[in-house]
Amino acid sequence: MKPEIIKNLKKHRVCDRSTDGKVITIKDGDCLTIITAAPDGTLKIEHKLLAA
Repeated sequence: MKPEIIKNLKKHRVCDRSTDGKVITIKDGDCLTIITAAPDGTLKIEHKLLAA
């Protein structure tokens, strides 16, 4: 299944949300931020630098 694309009021892509709603992916330039919701209610935030 494809992730849901989330856009702001100006119709710009802000992030992608997984179909189960547990993972948000934000890409800004060569940086990728992945936010994952755990069953206990905590959030895991990962930052990755994409190869240029």
